[in-house]
Amino acid sequence: MLTISISNKAITEKAKKNAERELTLIDKNLMNLTRNFEDYVRILSTENRLQNQLEFVRSNSLNSIENIDVEKTLKEVISNIVEPNTKMVAASIMSSKNILFDIGYADKSSVYSQFNNPMINKVIETKRPVWTNLFKLKYRYGSDENVFAIAKSIIGRNTGSRLGIAILYIKETDIASIYLDNILNESDKFFILDSKNNIISTQDKCDLYQKFDENKYLGRYKLNKLSNNGSLVSNIDGRQVLVTLHKFDKLDWKIISTTPMDEITSENKGITRLIIIIGVACLVFAFVASYLLSYTISKPILKLVKIMKEIKQGNLGLRADFNANDEIGMLGDGFNSLMDRINKLLEQIYTEQRLKRESEFRLLQSQIKPHFLYNTIETIISFIKLDLKENAIMSAKYLAGFYRISLSKGNDIITINDEMLLINNYLSIQKLRYVEYMDYQLQFDEEILRYQIPKLTLQPLVENSIYHGLKQKEDKGTLVIKGYKYKDCINIDVYDDGIGMTQDKIESILRGSSENNKSPDFGVSSVDSRLKLLYGKEYGLKIESLVGQYTKVTVRLPATEL
Repeated sequence: MLTISISNKAITEKAKKNAERELTLIDKNLMNLTRNFEDYVRILSTENRLQNQLEFVRSNSLNSIENIDVEKTLKEVISNIVEPNTKMVAASIMSSKNILFDIGYADKSSVYSQFNNPMINKVIETKRPVWTNLFKLKYRYGSDENVFAIAKSIIGRNTGSRLGIAILYIKETDIASIYLDNILNESDKFFILDSKNNIISTQDKCDLYQKFDENKYLGRYKLNKLSNNGSLVSNIDGRQVLVTLHKFDKLDWKIISTTPMDEITSENKGITRLIIIIGVACLVFAFVASYLLSYTISKPILKLVKIMKEIKQGNLGLRADFNANDEIGMLGDGFNSLMDRINKLLEQIYTEQRLKRESEFRLLQSQIKPHFLYNTIETIISFIKLDLKENAIMSAKYLAGFYRISLSKGNDIITINDEMLLINNYLSIQKLRYVEYMDYQLQFDEEILRYQIPKLTLQPLVENSIYHGLKQKEDKGTLVIKGYKYKDCINIDVYDDGIGMTQDKIESILRGSSENNKSPDFGVSSVDSRLKLLYGKEYGLKIESLVGQYTKVTVRLPATEL
């Protein structure tokens, strides 16, 4: 019983830490989502055409034709900014005269009910994006949606006068998807509460807008007694439940998860029963063996058992010291050889895991390269200065697509289809920047798109082809990326008709080393070593090249569906 109690306690403590880590991850994802929306509403509020139209509305009384023209222009502006972000359900623009322009399908009455004079004054005085509580947004065609709104005051860039308010809407279901993806057990529940402890997001939508029932979910405890990242085990209707709280300080929200303890300890109960059965069997066997074996045989075995117990406690340096040439001596020698082998394997596993973590850490560092982000932003600024707004919009769209997939909720393994889209966004930006250097083609067989690939496997190879192959060429070159299934493997060829390289250079790239991690070829060797660590030495990179003619890098992966 003591062993079971200690085991259950250890599992409970581990479950608490896992729940706290899970809520911390939800907090980070929620922070990214809210910051993303705040960036969009800031971009919308500073858009030139939108400000010009609102300045015109402020200075004039519009007739019906002028009102239609204003709405048409505002729709175009909002479409260019909002449509790339699929999580935005609708958008509205309110003029300085509190006139709500009919942008999209939102019913004006539901918007006015939320953006009354006190709320409008709050947005004006705050000067930064302001979030509303959960409310029902009605549509003109009759349905409604539970949404949050984020609003930002629009200030004239030239005049400094207040021109109106930009409003974006996000569905509660999009907020809920952040934690729904982390649910492991059917009985797990998640709640997001506002500053007044009203439920603003949960699985059961019938609970929305209701007060969080502390008696039902916390028993004798109260929310104000739980510290940030606090956990407790509460008895609810005769059932032990693990309750964990995390505060989302940015919007003064609380994230709460509840998990029944019987689901956490269910696996341990089966293991405990198995241990008891094995223990009883071993006890019976030991009793019979001790009765049958003589003292001379049992003594060295008992000594070996004692050594094994000490080794189990962590003293792996102990060895059996039997001075016998019989079966007991052979047993001692075999045991010593086994322990030596175990120590070597443990050292090997430790070394491999360390190398794997170092490789993954370097990959994570190289996922979002600052110079690529800065260069792309500079390119967008240049397009805007040159009045090439379509190119600027496309560059921003490609950049958003690249980083959306490269982040991918922290997942390190994605589908080949996602990797192809990521590379397409990357190459689209590079072609806008280096149109005189390169053309590219993506040729992926449809049947391989569902298979898995480590994220950002191709980007270092493509970057290497552009900067060290095509850009060094005197005339315009071509980059071809071809993916296909070969036998039971997936092959992806990255081919460029650039300046090529020598065999010594190829061997140097594949050899790689952590001491040369600033080399421009380090990304290629990192990809090769990472694939070998993940899938085995038969996978990785193969490089073919002829100086002055071409370079082809082939990625070999196992055909595993995600």
